[in-house]
Order: sequence, then C-alpha cells, then structure tokens
Amino acid sequence: MASGPQNVREGPMGGERFVDALKVEMEAKLAKLNTDPSLTEAGGTAKLAPLVKMALKNEMEAAIIAAEWVATTPEVDARIAFARHAGDEARHYELIAEEARRQGVSLEGYDALDPPSPVLTYLRTLTTTVDRVAGALVAREEMGGRRNAQFLKVLDAAGHEGLARLYREVINPDEQRHHQSGCAVLARLAVTLEEQESARRTALRLLEIGDQVRTTLMEKMRVIVVPGC
Repeated sequence: MASGPQNVREGPMGGERFVDALKVEMEAKLAKLNTDPSLTEAGGTAKLAPLVKMALKNEMEAAIIAAEWVATTPEVDARIAFARHAGDEARHYELIAEEARRQGVSLEGYDALDPPSPVLTYLRTLTTTVDRVAGALVAREEMGGRRNAQFLKVLDAAGHEGLARLYREVINPDEQRHHQSGCAVLARLAVTLEEQESARRTALRLLEIGDQVRTTLMEKMRVIVVPGC
C-alpha cells in the first residue's frame, strides 16, 4: 500500500502538536477580525450604548457558563481554569458597567442574559471537559480577543479614554491569558483521537456560530464592530 501524508485520523497527535494544528485551522476563520474597522463611523455616546450592552452580554455569558461548569468538571486544572475565567469575566462586567455609567450610558432594566445568545446556547450543550475547554477557552477567548482589538480601535478613535484604558490594560490581557490557559489544558487532556476530533469540531463550530451572530448584530444594530468576551 502506498504511503501518504500523515493525517490526524490515522492516530492522535501529541497534545501540543494538536493544539498548534487547531490554531492554524482557527486562524482561517478568524482572519477577517484582523482588519481595522472603518473608524470614520466610530461615533460618540449614542454609538457607544449598543456596543457596551453587547460587551456586557458577552462578559456575563462567559462568566455564567464557566461558573456552571466548575462543579461538574472532574479535572482539577480545567476546574481551576473555569473558576478563574468566571471570576475574571464577572469583574470585567462590573468594570465595563461602571465606566459606561460614567460616560452617560443608561443600563436601567438591562438584563445581559435575556435572551441567551446562540453562543451560550451552544456552549450549554457541551458535556465533556475537552469540548468545554476547546469551545469556551480556546475558541471563544481567541475570537473575543480579536473582536476586542477592533473594539479598542473604535474606542480610541471616538475618544472614550476610560473604556479604552480598561480594555488595553485589563480585559484584553485577561482574554489572552484565558486562551493560553485553555490551550495548555487542552494539550494535556485531549490525548485520544476521539477527544482531539471532538475538540476540533467544537472549536470550529463555536467560531462559525460566533461569526453568524456577529454578522447579524452588525446588520441589525448598524455597528461597525462587535465586542468580544
């Protein structure tokens, strides 16, 4: 039988190699988020309000799903990663809300979990630790980091210095740390072919859903960026 190129389906990769290969596949779906937004439409407080509410929704949903998983995750390193993630995202919510109110954005009556987004709905279907890590920490946090880099450019252009500083100094570094933590945990836990294939499907599906949500929001809300988690 003629030999062909190595394929992941022929056997599991080493954990770190698997994560590196997954990142390459993810990059193809995330590349559109590397472009700069059209800053001529950055706008002022009126434009800020819907973006802030999107940001708050993402932060609250990220906190909620991570908190829900802590008690049902047997692997200690993943449990700790989810607990840290939940705490950081809850802190982000509070910081964004506080700064938004200083900018005159009313959050009266706003419920960030009503209704749940398609991303949160999908994450709640995940039952294994490798899928949860791949979806929430590896894929969603990388997607969120790319979106927040775009959002930061809009905040800078519109002169929202307080929020810009918050994203630059706190939120964006935290999201990168969450992603890196997820990659390390996934490399340790996804060791079988079945686990690696499942984690891969989960991560790529999460990015597909996230992109669909982003497109819908940009069209519906007439915004030029969508913040991440």
